[in-house]
Amino acid sequence: MTSVENLLRTAAVRPMASGRVFNFSAGPACLPIEVLQQLQQDLVDLRGSGMGILEVSHRGPLFDQLLDESHSAFRRVAAVGSEWATLFIPGGATLQFGMIPMNFLPDGGHADYADTGLWATKALVDAKTVGRVNTTFDGKAFAFNRTPNANEAAPTPGAAYHHWCSNNTVDGTKWTVVPQAAAGGWLARDASSDLFSEPLDLRHHGVVYAAAQKNLGPSGMTMVLIRRDLLGKACRKLPSMLRYDEYDKHESRPNTPNTFGIHVVGLICQWIERNGGVHAMQRLAANRCGLLLQAIDQSGGFWRAHSERACQSPINVLFRSPSSELDSSFVAAAAAAGMDGLAGHRSTGGIRASMYNAMPLEGAQALADFMGDFARRNG
Repeated sequence: MTSVENLLRTAAVRPMASGRVFNFSAGPACLPIEVLQQLQQDLVDLRGSGMGILEVSHRGPLFDQLLDESHSAFRRVAAVGSEWATLFIPGGATLQFGMIPMNFLPDGGHADYADTGLWATKALVDAKTVGRVNTTFDGKAFAFNRTPNANEAAPTPGAAYHHWCSNNTVDGTKWTVVPQAAAGGWLARDASSDLFSEPLDLRHHGVVYAAAQKNLGPSGMTMVLIRRDLLGKACRKLPSMLRYDEYDKHESRPNTPNTFGIHVVGLICQWIERNGGVHAMQRLAANRCGLLLQAIDQSGGFWRAHSERACQSPINVLFRSPSSELDSSFVAAAAAAGMDGLAGHRSTGGIRASMYNAMPLEGAQALADFMGDFARRNG
């Protein structure tokens, strides 16, 4: 019997009652089972219309109702007032890397960017194609294993905005302090992997955006919160599909939108509300993360965390064993035992457990137990 087979025979794995695997992928990520079951029905017959969600007109009264419900549910969970616009925009978060500077980085001006990991780096690189950018923090010097402290990432005078990525999925780090914006400027936050995993602090922000495929729904769509006073203030002429005010003016329908994705976001926001809201999501994230960190600490040095503990993301936990061969064996054995998507990003290697809102606590417990068993057998 191989070591993997022996591990599978003895490990205390708790499969989901539905027979589905525990999906630890960084995205597309697991979705709430009750939302998926509702979507099964809605794909065939949406609210007795005789048509599925993929078939209804984006200008018809039924979708008008769904769009309003999705906007309203998102706004309730975000706890935003009328001074904020909520937009459904295609293209994923990566499109926002270009849209923000194209709209708000003026010719002859500059913006600030904190580089805390892969996606923050990509946002910075795209912004440089538009105009002048100052790097307020360079995480490469620390192998991206921590985020800035209160005395770092200071804004530069006159910067139009300061861009930051609050949770870094690739490196498993989270900011412990909210950065500052220059006088007269504002913050732009990439919240793709932690939006609605905690209460949303909008102070000093002008734009908050999040790709849907982690906490909100399917890939290919982004939720954008933008202050209404910024709408219509694009610093240059742009095509309509690259202007925030066009999405607001047309209720996120400047063309045929991702009707399915919009519906899913609404259902997930309603699911968050039914399950205690963002405060409950925050507690659940802390408990899931705590189980894995405990397994790392109790492994006698077998497991090593990538991130500094003070900056540890509660959403993405990165760790590795004494060798890449053991890492690969663990990922394969875990997948065979019903825990999928644990391979680290190609730029970091190791193991990464991504645990978004829909991940049940039982998933984290099953993984922690599996980590303990593996360490005892291979340490």
